[in-house]
Amino acid sequence: MRSVLIGVVAMVAAQLPPTQPPTFRTGVDVVQVDVSALDKDRRPVRGLTQSDFTIFEDGKPRPLVAFVPVELEEPSREQPSAPWVRDVASDVTTNRAHAAGRLVVIMFDWSIRFEDQLLAQRIGRAAVDQLGPDDLAAVVFSSGFANGGVPQNFTADRARLLAAIDQTFAMALHNPPNGPGHDPRNGNLVMIDDPEGYESGDCHCRVCVPEAIARVADAVRDVQGRRKTLLFIGTYFRMYEALQGPQSRLGPQFKPGLGGKQVIYPGECSLPLRSAREKMDRATSLANLTIHSVDAVGVETDMNSPMGGSVVGIRERQDDLRALADTTGGRTVMNTGAPEAHLGEIFDESHSYYLLAFAPADRERNGKYHKIDVKVNRPGVTVRTRSGYYAGETRVAGNKPSAMSPEAVSALEGILPRDDVALSLSAAPFATSGKPEATVAIVLGVRHELGTDPLGNNGPVKVLAAAFDRNGRAVNSEQQTVGITLPSNAASDVAFEILSRLTLKPGRYELRVALDAAAATSGSVYTYVDVPDFAEQPVSLSGVVLSVAPSWPAAPSQGFPDLLPIVPTTRREFAPTDRVSAFIRVYQSVKEAPQSANVRAQILDPTGRVVTTDALSFDAEQFARNRSADYRIRLPIDRLTAGEYLLTVDAGRGTHTAQRSIRFRVR
Repeated sequence: MRSVLIGVVAMVAAQLPPTQPPTFRTGVDVVQVDVSALDKDRRPVRGLTQSDFTIFEDGKPRPLVAFVPVELEEPSREQPSAPWVRDVASDVTTNRAHAAGRLVVIMFDWSIRFEDQLLAQRIGRAAVDQLGPDDLAAVVFSSGFANGGVPQNFTADRARLLAAIDQTFAMALHNPPNGPGHDPRNGNLVMIDDPEGYESGDCHCRVCVPEAIARVADAVRDVQGRRKTLLFIGTYFRMYEALQGPQSRLGPQFKPGLGGKQVIYPGECSLPLRSAREKMDRATSLANLTIHSVDAVGVETDMNSPMGGSVVGIRERQDDLRALADTTGGRTVMNTGAPEAHLGEIFDESHSYYLLAFAPADRERNGKYHKIDVKVNRPGVTVRTRSGYYAGETRVAGNKPSAMSPEAVSALEGILPRDDVALSLSAAPFATSGKPEATVAIVLGVRHELGTDPLGNNGPVKVLAAAFDRNGRAVNSEQQTVGITLPSNAASDVAFEILSRLTLKPGRYELRVALDAAAATSGSVYTYVDVPDFAEQPVSLSGVVLSVAPSWPAAPSQGFPDLLPIVPTTRREFAPTDRVSAFIRVYQSVKEAPQSANVRAQILDPTGRVVTTDALSFDAEQFARNRSADYRIRLPIDRLTAGEYLLTVDAGRGTHTAQRSIRFRVR
C-alpha cells in the first residue's frame, strides 16, 4: 500500500456515507491530496463539489480523477453520566477499527523548559479530549536523552495517552545569564542553553527534530483512509542557518572570542539542517501528514522568551514555528495564555475535509519535487493543504524469518494491524510461582467469515505473539501451530479462539499477535498489558478473565490448566441466556507475612449506579502456600437489561489496595 501514490480507473462516487473510509480502485498512479476548505473564521465549509476545486501542479492545472467529501464523527460534547463510560477502555482490542478516523501524533519537543512543561501537558491533554470515537493517537518525544520521555504507541485508550503526557520528562536547560561562556543574547534568566545545537552532543545542529518528524511520517506513510496529523508542542524549531552563523541574532556587541569561550560556527549547520529539513519535507509529503505547531511559551515577552528576549530572536523563533506548520497546510498557535483552548479549532478543521486525486503530468518515479496549489471558486473560502509531493518512492525490504510467511511477519510491523482476517485480542498477567517473571495469558479471537476459507479446509494455522517494551524493543516472542476444525454446515460466521502465553518481567508492554493461515491469508491485532511486580507489591491482582457457556471452539480446548481453572474468552458481548463467569487471582508480597484480605466485585451501569455487589474475605492461611487466593464470580447476565456495564474488582489488605476493571455488554 502507498499513502501518496494510489491507483484508480474510475471516479469515486460523489459522496460516501458519513465516516465511511474513501476507497480507490487500482489502475493509474495518482497523487492524493487532503484539502481543508475554511471560511473566514476557519470553520469547515461543507457541501462543495468537484467543480468547485482546481488543482495545480507546478503552476499548471491538472484534471481531478477522484473527489471524495469526508465527514468524521465528532466526539460527544456531553459528559457521560459516569466517567468510566469515556475513560475505561475495553480490555479486548480488535483489528477492525474504523478506517475513517484520524491518526494523531502528539510530539513533545526537547525545547520545552521547566517553565513550559505544565502548559505543554495541558495542550497534550486537550488534544486527547478532542479525539473522536474512531481516532487513534500516539505520544512521542524528540529528545535524544534517555530520560527524554517514554513514548506511547497508537491507541484509543485515553488513560494510556494521558499517562504518557503527564509523565516527567527531560527539559531544555537554561543558559547562564552572565559569566564565562554565557550567550550575549541572553537578556533573561530562562533562555535555552545552546538553542542552535552547536555544542549539544544529543542533537548537533538540532537536526534531531526534523529527523524525528520524518520518522513519524515514514511510520504512518502506508496507512490509507485516515487523516494524519502531528501536533508539535515545543518552543523552538530550527529551520535554517545563515552562512554567517548565529551572529545575526547576537547583536552588534558580540565579537568572536568575547569572554574567551564564545566561538562562531559560520555555516557549520547549513548543510545538515538543509538535508534534514528536505528529508522531513519529503517524508511528510509522502505520508500526507499535516503538522500543527503549538507554542508552549504562552504569551511571549523579553523576560520569558526561550531566545533570551532579543527582538530578532523572538521574531525568528516564531517565524520558524510557523514555517514548520505552513509547509504541510497546518496551523500555528502562539502568543496566547491558553493555547489548549485552540485545539478544538485545529481538530474541527479535520472533521470535514475533501480528498482529491489527480494524475501527475510526469509519471517518472524520479523523486523530483512538484509544487501543489489548490484553488476554490467560492468567495471567502480558503484552503489548507500540503505544498507539494515527490514523484515516486523507494523502500528497502527487511529480512524476514522463515518460520512464518512474510505476510504474517509484516503484519506485526505496521503502525496499524492488518485486517485480512477479523481478530480480537485480550491479555491477562498472572504471577509465576517461584519466579520474578509473570505469565501473560493471551487469547486470540478469530472470526471465520461465511463464504471465505482463511483456514484452508480446516488446516493448521500459525500464531506469532510478540511483546515489545515501551521503547519499541522486542523482549519476547512465541510461535505455535494449532489445528481448528469448524462445522462445514455453518449458516453464519463462525468464531474460534487460540490460546497463547508469554513470560514477561514486571513492566508495561505492547503485545502484537499475527495469524498466518492458508492461501497467504494473514492478520494481526495489537494490545497493551501492564505486568505488576507481584512479588513486591503488598497486594496485587492478576488480569480479569471471563469464561462463557456456550463457548466458542478453542485451541487448546482445555485452556491453561496449569494457570487458570477456566477457559478464557475474548467475548465481551453476551445474550441473556449466556452463563458468564469472571476469574481473578489475588496476590500478596513474598517479603511480608501473609495477612487476611478482602475482595469486592461490583457491576456499574452507564449512570454509575451499582447494580450488583459481591464480597469475600480471605484469611491469612489461604495465602500461606503460594501467596495467592482465587476469586470467581458468576455475572448475573440474565438479570441485566441491554446495555454497557463495568465490572470492577477491588482487593484490600490493611491500607493497601488494588483494582481491576473490565467492560462488557448485554444485548
